[in-house]
Amino acid sequence: MIKNNDSRQIIVSEMAPHVHSFGLNENKVDKIFSWLQLWIEQALKDKKIKYGDRLPLKGDLAFHIGVSVGTIQSVFRRLEDVGLVESKQRIGTFISSNDLKNINPKMTSRKDYAEELIKIFIKNNYQIGEKLFSTRKLANILDLSDSTVRFALKNLKRQGVLIQKDKIYFVESLNFEIKQIEIKSLAEKISEKIEKYILDNNIKNRKILSNKELSIKYNVSIKTIHDALKLLSKKGIIYTRRGNYGTLAVEKDNQQKLYFYEEIELKIKQYIIKNCEIGDKLPTIENFSIEYKVSTKTIKRALENLLEDGYITFTRGRNGGTYVTDIPQASKENYKWLVLNTGYVINKDI
Repeated sequence: MIKNNDSRQIIVSEMAPHVHSFGLNENKVDKIFSWLQLWIEQALKDKKIKYGDRLPLKGDLAFHIGVSVGTIQSVFRRLEDVGLVESKQRIGTFISSNDLKNINPKMTSRKDYAEELIKIFIKNNYQIGEKLFSTRKLANILDLSDSTVRFALKNLKRQGVLIQKDKIYFVESLNFEIKQIEIKSLAEKISEKIEKYILDNNIKNRKILSNKELSIKYNVSIKTIHDALKLLSKKGIIYTRRGNYGTLAVEKDNQQKLYFYEEIELKIKQYIIKNCEIGDKLPTIENFSIEYKVSTKTIKRALENLLEDGYITFTRGRNGGTYVTDIPQASKENYKWLVLNTGYVINKDI
């Protein structure tokens, strides 16, 4: 681990002069990440900086480049994912030691993963000129975030695979290769290590280490630990609860009780599946509250989750209300093989 008293604060002026300019459709995070990665590697080689030195403050770097602090935060996370830096909460971001790089070698990025997955999907489902699903729909089908899919689509546009008209993507070419890559993110690798730790220590129905403790144990960011635990939660290996409850490692067949709003969320999903089509208006919060005999607050919480998952949208005004934007399970189940069997598809002659 990095010792804080051995570190030196790198200042922005050491990186200057460097003028950043961005094209109209150029991804800022991608460009800044590539520049900063090369700068760190070269500065280490030239002995201008050393392992353990601290990168400039995010705000200073953002001001120097002319971007938001959020953009720099995304860049730092990518640097952390490839093992170049190590973040310490409320302390700073440090150049990683050689030991840390050996523990967490560079993984396939989530964006590369998304790009290859979308190419597989296009190859198996589309002809040239056909309109692609919306970003949200693709994200639901491929079990990815909207932002990751959006970034991958822009890359495929630059590669000539897609063409964009009025913000809608169409298939431009099917003449592309699908890379033979190990599609595993850093979070997936760490989730495997946490699962092994749970099994090796025979932890059943007990709290596992906190996110902070796991972050220290595996030398990754708390964000990576959070993503890894989400993967284990989906597999039913752990069960997380907010507040002081912590994260439990559960026995395979031990069914944990859902929160009220989670039960209601499932009931509303079933209502949508049985009674609705895309564009239909749902009953009011008050009507759902009466129907399911729960508070309006519980209904609101359940609907907020459905909104996050892309199944509904809220509108205001004279015709305002809650409208269905996607049918639960209708898309994910049909294309689940794309997520589960990508290795099989990639290794086939396409």
